[in-house]
Amino acid sequence: MITEAKFKYALKEMMQTHHLEEINVTALCKKCNVHRQTFYYHYQDIYDLIAAIFLNEDLSELENAKDVKGVLKALLRHVYNNFTFLCSTYNSAARDLTDDFLFGKLNAKLFSVWSKDKEIGLKLEGVRAVARRFAHFVSDEYGHCFRDPQLTPESFQNKIGKFNNRAIEMILPALLNLARKEEEQSGTK
Repeated sequence: MITEAKFKYALKEMMQTHHLEEINVTALCKKCNVHRQTFYYHYQDIYDLIAAIFLNEDLSELENAKDVKGVLKALLRHVYNNFTFLCSTYNSAARDLTDDFLFGKLNAKLFSVWSKDKEIGLKLEGVRAVARRFAHFVSDEYGHCFRDPQLTPESFQNKIGKFNNRAIEMILPALLNLARKEEEQSGTK
């Protein structure tokens, strides 16, 4: 296993039993059986390692999703499978990295799905606006749930599963209508 992968797996494993703030480079290097200089050769600090983890996460199920429901289910499954890591990073100084990861992946995939959908009835800028707004709405709800100290992976999955269904039924149509109205207004100017 390459050194970078060792660090990534070790950090995720350590976060199963320790808060991120309790993990330092020395302990991580000891777990990986490498010298501290090796860590600093690859990363500036623990947060740089977390950013690398987010950058290289395997999201093939999300990438293969064909519609909004599939996208939301795939993201929920990924978060459920990586719950401790994501919840812990969210509730640490790495909150921005977690927010950016969730929003970025969701926004990009929704834009990709909707930009190919001719029935959506929007120009690309309208699709971009809907994807951005919906991704913010959903990723903010993930963050809201992560703040609950009593949250378990199962309760998270239950809450977000219900939220996703309501968001598709209620919020998405409202955002699509808003984008259509914005396109109409900008077309008259």
